[in-house]
Amino acid sequence: MDRLLLTLVIIFVSLIAGYIFQQWVKSGRSPFDDGSMKALRLRIQKLAMFGLIPISAMLSLWGLPSPDARLLALPALGLAAWICGGVMALILSRMMGLDRRQAGSMFCCGTFTNIGAVGSLVSVMMFGEQSIAIAALYRLCEELYYFGVAMPVARWHSLPLGEKAAFSLRAFRLEPVLKVILLALGLGITLNLAGVPRPAIFGTLSSTAMVLGTVCFLLSIGMSLRISRMACYARQSAAISFIKFVGCPVIIVALAMLCGLGDIEGGLPLKVVAILAAMPVAMNALIPPSLFDLDLDLANACWVFTTLELIVVLPILAIILPIL
Repeated sequence: MDRLLLTLVIIFVSLIAGYIFQQWVKSGRSPFDDGSMKALRLRIQKLAMFGLIPISAMLSLWGLPSPDARLLALPALGLAAWICGGVMALILSRMMGLDRRQAGSMFCCGTFTNIGAVGSLVSVMMFGEQSIAIAALYRLCEELYYFGVAMPVARWHSLPLGEKAAFSLRAFRLEPVLKVILLALGLGITLNLAGVPRPAIFGTLSSTAMVLGTVCFLLSIGMSLRISRMACYARQSAAISFIKFVGCPVIIVALAMLCGLGDIEGGLPLKVVAILAAMPVAMNALIPPSLFDLDLDLANACWVFTTLELIVVLPILAIILPIL
């Protein structure tokens, strides 16, 4: 319970701090303006994406004892979760009679999941440093899927009915952040398989880097948070909440059980997968609606609602995980 409360405190204090900073800048009483705040926010995000989180994943994989071959199912489970969320969002959009712009935003909210920041933080707070390596493997295909599949699908929903989107092989290029993550994972696995002993202090450093990376992400999110017209999207937010916290977790946990993850390390991989499959909408879900003129208010509302619902979801996870 203490770890659960600490996790919630880290998440919401970081978000609120970023939002308060944003309001301070907007008040005109700070030495920052909108341009300098945006530049600061990007620096904080880059510190997390290109520094803290890859370092944490590398150190954790280095210290992972006796990697089991069944862990190779983790990237496929992550990919299945994102596809499953996106498909369910499109199905529910059609059932709700939403237009193309809103369906595109619903797809983004269904498929983009907050794994790197909130999911990894919850995992490490509940199960320790070893869960970082499991989370890193689970999200191995994340950037490739987001930029190569999710973004083109979102763009297709911005086009007039009947017009075809131009899918280009360039959409599948390796983004810089993906290159850094793959390099970190490769280095960690190489050191592990080579039998190079990892200094004990690096275990603590791995957990600390993950927590700091999460704080950086959430601070930057709070600095860009826009709270407007959320009550107008209660139906859509409820639908996305069902996908994120019921539909996807049930399917992905069942697949993880079939892959035998419950038989490894006392079921630790299965429990981490259950956490990662039940996380809220990622902040990245707001990027395609901004770029492709989809319904940004809908995406913003779903992100806020699902993030706030962690107050209920995390205690439920704390009850369910021990019985997996």
